[in-house]
Amino acid sequence: MNKTWLKKSGLYASALLMGVSSYALLRHVAKKNAPEFTQTQVVVGTDTISIQQFYENLSRTAQGWVYHAPDGSKHSVDSLCDYRHKEAQISQALTSIKLKNKIDTVFASYGDEAFEQKHGKKIMYKYGNLDSLPNMPSMGRYDYDHITIREFWADNTELQQKMDKYNDTQNCTYRHEFQHFLNAQNGLRNWNDYSLKFVEVCADEISGNIAQCKAQRTNYINSGKDINAITDRFKGYKSAIENGEITPQPIVLSEKEQEIIANTVFDDWMKNKYEDYAQAIFSRTRYYLKDAPYQATSPDMAKHKEVMKKMFTIDGYDFWKYIAKRETEIFARITPDMEKEWTTLKNIKKNQMTHFDKLEQQKQTSGEKSYNKTLRTNHLKSKIIELFSNFQR
Repeated sequence: MNKTWLKKSGLYASALLMGVSSYALLRHVAKKNAPEFTQTQVVVGTDTISIQQFYENLSRTAQGWVYHAPDGSKHSVDSLCDYRHKEAQISQALTSIKLKNKIDTVFASYGDEAFEQKHGKKIMYKYGNLDSLPNMPSMGRYDYDHITIREFWADNTELQQKMDKYNDTQNCTYRHEFQHFLNAQNGLRNWNDYSLKFVEVCADEISGNIAQCKAQRTNYINSGKDINAITDRFKGYKSAIENGEITPQPIVLSEKEQEIIANTVFDDWMKNKYEDYAQAIFSRTRYYLKDAPYQATSPDMAKHKEVMKKMFTIDGYDFWKYIAKRETEIFARITPDMEKEWTTLKNIKKNQMTHFDKLEQQKQTSGEKSYNKTLRTNHLKSKIIELFSNFQR
């Protein structure tokens, strides 16, 4: 017999010395828990193992509970259970992205009479293999590690003059899309409650518009304050200049101008863009939380405010102090149907919780003491199951 077997036999021998009732109790513990321990699985690194194997190879150290893998590697149980460890890995991947830029050409021309009668529009667009489009393609797009900018070319001078305001030179499309990239790196995709994430994704669009407005402001200054350098996308800000409410100065934005930019961009987006974007934002919210475990979808206001603060710190200016007063207006647009679907999604996540998820949930709701007690108890149960399994061989 080796030392390990003698050690295991010690538990059995102790039970015999304690009496038949103690032996029966240990046997009952093994019989009761063996099905769950052998059938429930967890993933550690690239290995999928039973929780019996997991708890058999667990030990308590000065740094906490540690799992010892067959290949000799060690894994902190806290890191295996804590969803923030996986979330941090996702964030790290986002911050390591090498951004790629692309320019697509969209051709514009006047359609014939049949086209106008059919669509009620005079201008048609050709984009790639898509021909005779009645609606203008989006001016830009950010997607994980790509920014695509659309440049509009017309087949005559008159139409080109109309198209120029949609090109990056005047529209500042790239600055808008680049802000989406920055927001992704600053925590937009971090997990949180569904309603908080929905508000953050709306805020991502508003943040992009503020960055774009500020870039058009630079065009305005550089053009000798030609008001036409600011597009009608930012009518509120444009009107504030025309009415003499603010007088933009080179380089520095005054506190008053920062507040006007924040509030007018917010107003314009909520009035003119929210309905157009709401369904897409609802889908993005669901996508961002697709892999979030149940416990990661509990409301975390501190985390929400941290993300929002980063998203609205634009070119060194803090626009969050103004937007923070307005975000309740976005919450107010959340419908009962949205909340109903989010509740359904959370219940699905709750029913699909892994063993590690349940341990983390216990730590969150009942505290470290309860969490550590469960680990100790399960470690002991695994040893009892292992012992009786060996005796039955």
